[in-house]
Amino acid sequence: MIREHVIRWSECDPYGHVNHAAYLILFEDLRVAHWQALTGAALAPDRPGPVVAQLDVRYLRGVRFNDAVTLTCRTISFRRSSYVQDYALLKDGEPCCTARAVCVLTRQDSGEKVALTPEWRALLEGQGAEAAA
Repeated sequence: MIREHVIRWSECDPYGHVNHAAYLILFEDLRVAHWQALTGAALAPDRPGPVVAQLDVRYLRGVRFNDAVTLTCRTISFRRSSYVQDYALLKDGEPCCTARAVCVLTRQDSGEKVALTPEWRALLEGQGAEAAA
């Protein structure tokens, strides 16, 4: 998934630099959009959805107010009820921030883990993700 974005003032600190938490919100927007595209349904309390179990972030270069950036998200692997996604925020084709998230599919009302359906697994494989042992 690829999305173009222009950095908003609300995503910046008082000096006009992107706040570290804003990167995570931008990546969250991609994660939600990817899940909704994969399942064909919006996130909702009565449906299983991804919960971030682990998140590793690398801040590589500063980004400022009004910069045009490209956001990317791709699922690289999956297991029975989880998957791993890589994210990047690029400016002029160069990475400024990268992240890797382990997402666990859960029931939102109980927190119970839910297995990825065969259809979702096939769609992830079609996007280049690999089934992990």
